[in-house]
Amino acid sequence: MFIANLKSIIILLLLVILAVGCAHVNYVGKTFVPGTEEVDVYFSKEEIKKDYTIIGHAIGSGKLVSNNKIREKLIDKAKENGADAILITEVDRTHVPAKDGSITEKQIKASFLKYY
Repeated sequence: MFIANLKSIIILLLLVILAVGCAHVNYVGKTFVPGTEEVDVYFSKEEIKKDYTIIGHAIGSGKLVSNNKIREKLIDKAKENGADAILITEVDRTHVPAKDGSITEKQIKASFLKYY
């Protein structure tokens, strides 16, 4: 009985850790047919050599993840929405209230682009 309860507690703790450690993306914008295999990533408008339009904006965030993991999630979301590229517009950290103080959450803001 004790071992069964211990296994349940361990599984629950692992699920909580995974949930906190995941990156999430909130996207607002237009959606096109997915089909882009390789999404270009830019960090300034001057880097973009193709004509484009902004189709939406996204915020990627996570508490216990790297900026690279958040960037990967943004790229996945861009592919889902048919974007050809993303323009990283801001990299930030915010403090989220927690029971014992606050937790630092990383945020990356991006514009999703569609080439002409």
